Amino acid sequence: MNWEKVVAVYALVAGVAILGLWTMLVTTQQVTELRTEPFSMFTHLVAEGLTSVALVGAGIGLLRQKEWAQPLSLVAFGMLLYTVINSAGYYAQLGEVGVMLVFSAMALTTVVALGWALLDARRRWRRTSW
Repeated sequence: MNWEKVVAVYALVAGVAILGLWTMLVTTQQVTELRTEPFSMFTHLVAEGLTSVALVGAGIGLLRQKEWAQPLSLVAFGMLLYTVINSAGYYAQLGEVGVMLVFSAMALTTVVALGWALLDARRRWRRTSW
């Protein structure tokens, strides 16, 4: 199994899903926090947007085997890990267990992807340091 492709596809799917989810939620006016806490929600949306852009960029770069993609994937998966942990907590607080479990599963998957990226970075660093 080519783990680099699996991780790249996960990054792409997660990035597109985040972007799609927030676009749908904002355009259908389901984000009530935009009215009650506009600054907090705006900064949250910027962070989510940057996370999705980093994930899509890392996924494309990994698929094309670009040099910069591996370090970007470390950053992107770190951002994603924070996002899914934060989201799981938010939905747990609301009592929505199903959504919380989905985000918890994503957190576990992201830890695996981040672990692969870290091990791959270590392997590449060792190979170039000879």
